[in-house]
Amino acid sequence: MDMSLDYSVEVMEKGYIEENRYYRCLLCGEEVEKGIIYPVGDVLFTDWRYMEHHIERTHGSVFERLLSGGKEQTGLSDQQSKLLSLIYAGKTDKEIQQELKIGSMSTIRNHRFSLRKKEKQANTLLALMNLVKRQQEVVTDEPNIDKPNEKSFEPSTELARYFSEEDGRLKTLRMKEQEKNHLLAEIALLFKPNKVYSEGEVNAILVTIFEDYMLLRREMVDRDVLTRNAEGSAYRLVQSLEKGDVDEMDFKKEMKLKAKEDKPSYGIFQIKNVKNGKLFVNSTPNFKTLNGLKFMLTTGGHKNKELQTDWDEQGKDNFEIEILETIDEKDWQGISKSKILVKQLDKWLEELQPYGEKGYNRIKKM
Repeated sequence: MDMSLDYSVEVMEKGYIEENRYYRCLLCGEEVEKGIIYPVGDVLFTDWRYMEHHIERTHGSVFERLLSGGKEQTGLSDQQSKLLSLIYAGKTDKEIQQELKIGSMSTIRNHRFSLRKKEKQANTLLALMNLVKRQQEVVTDEPNIDKPNEKSFEPSTELARYFSEEDGRLKTLRMKEQEKNHLLAEIALLFKPNKVYSEGEVNAILVTIFEDYMLLRREMVDRDVLTRNAEGSAYRLVQSLEKGDVDEMDFKKEMKLKAKEDKPSYGIFQIKNVKNGKLFVNSTPNFKTLNGLKFMLTTGGHKNKELQTDWDEQGKDNFEIEILETIDEKDWQGISKSKILVKQLDKWLEELQPYGEKGYNRIKKM
């Protein structure tokens, strides 16, 4: 883990960071796509829990990785690091005395006292630095109310319940992911394509929408609606239309399309071993899960042991993932998605026969 980066204490403790579409492991850079359920054996993991599973299985302990940064990153002496590691392992003072070859129990108590003192000092310094940052934000980020926004914001009907009837401003950002993306895309319509905005200009627009305009600004940057330079002094829209002159109607269409929730496509897929031709055929309620499937195989978590073994031994470059059929719901009116997938999977299994020497599937027991 690169401790030189400005991660919060909570993020460092978890060992991963939440990004727009993924949870990213800080220890190896692996990404877990959000909104997907990941099967591991007979257990189903949500996206964030699967990232925790990855860290536990691949890296063991975030604690040890943090401690391995040495004195430059932790501020601890070698003796203090060893003591902290033994305390984390649940050792008693007597066991610690024996392992560290410390003469008396009072020495261990003194070491414990020193660690608690360092903790208090670290908390005080963290509070001081947070106060400094907030003060700087107040000075540099204060919106210029004297220059009102050229356009007023009117939320769509779907989002109206999140806005106050009294002043028309946003009440909270606590909403579903799709709704938040929809909201930010609608707010983006207040910004002109190809224009570079100062931080004060951005704040002046956002403060009319939400009291915590700084949080709203960070959300727009984190979710790839706005981009900013390294100094945080210049902002502009993130979108392909900025490459040339843009008609405002075209821009609005682009942003409204961005705001719409994409309906997940689903159907039947296969994993093909190009080295020996063996197939694994399965269904998925969302083709986006195929990214998670690759990650699962890469980290050794697929429940088909034969497929997993070949993937490990022969390497991912010898495998191809291909969509065999995308379901068109117009042809299946009145039938549930799960029943459609079962029926179509049986059809493809019958056609391809991916069993034995031809594949990794197991024949269903009657």
